[in-house]
Amino acid sequence: MDLLKVLCLLIILIFFLFFGKLDIKENMKSKKVFVLSYENEINNDHQKYLEDKLKHYDYTYKFLGSGEKWKGFGTKIKAYQNFIKNTKLDDDDILVIIDSRDIYVNRNSNELLKEFEKLYKNRGGDFDNNLKLLFSSEIACCTTGISLESKQRMKDIALKQENIKQVDGSYHLNSGMCIGYIKAYKEIYLKFDIEYSDDDQTKITNYWLDNYFDKIILDYEQDIFSNAHKWGNKGTLNGCNYEKNKSSNNQFIIKDTNKCPFFIQTPAKYWICYNYLYDI
Repeated sequence: MDLLKVLCLLIILIFFLFFGKLDIKENMKSKKVFVLSYENEINNDHQKYLEDKLKHYDYTYKFLGSGEKWKGFGTKIKAYQNFIKNTKLDDDDILVIIDSRDIYVNRNSNELLKEFEKLYKNRGGDFDNNLKLLFSSEIACCTTGISLESKQRMKDIALKQENIKQVDGSYHLNSGMCIGYIKAYKEIYLKFDIEYSDDDQTKITNYWLDNYFDKIILDYEQDIFSNAHKWGNKGTLNGCNYEKNKSSNNQFIIKDTNKCPFFIQTPAKYWICYNYLYDI
C-alpha cells in the first residue's frame, strides 16, 4: 500500500509538472502590434490598396470613420483618442497610427516589434519610467501653421541628438505616422487638445514643443517611418528616393542609406511617388 501511494503521488506530481508547464506556456502573454487608421469615405481606393498591404504583411488593423462626416483634421484625432480610451488592448501592446490615403506598407509585422523596442530603448524610452511616442520625421513642414521659430527649434532638437544621423535633413514632426505602447498613447496622445477644425500637424507639433519636449521623439534615421519629398520635385520621382531590393523580397529600401522602413508616406499628394510604390 505504501508503495502504491508513493507511485500515485509520483504520477500526480508528474501530471502537474507536465501539464502545468503547458498551461503556463499557453497562457504566456505575447505583445501585439495593432495598426489604426481613419477613412470616412466608403470604398476609397487608397484604403483598399493600404488594406491589401496590411493583410500581405500580416498586420492586425482597424479603420475608423466609415461614413462619418468630415469636420476637419481634428475629426480623425478625436476618433483615434476615442479608440485609445476604450481599447481592450493591453498597456504594453504596440499601436501604430497611420494615415490611410498616402501610406505604403513595406515590411512584415513580426519584424516591427523587435525594431521598435530596439529603437525605443536607444532613444531613452522606458515602459515604466520614461514613456515616449515616436513620430515620423519629414524634410519639410507641409502645414503653414508652424512658425519659422518652431521650425528652427525642431532643427535644433534634431541636431542635438547624439549618435543620430538626420537623413536628408528630416527635422520636422509628421503627425501622419506614429508608434508607441498603448500606455504611452494614454499618457500623451489623449492629452492633445484638438478641435475638429484644427490642423493636427500644427497642434501636435506645438504641443510637443510647448508641453512634451521629452515625451515625443522623431524617427530621424527612418528605421520605421520614411517620407517622400514632393517639395521641389513636383511631377518627378526625384523626391521618391526608394528602390526595390531584390535580395529582400522586393521590399523598398532608401537609396542613400539602404534602410528598409516599415511604412512609407507620400505627403502633400505626391501621387507620382505613391503610384510608383504601388506599381499603379
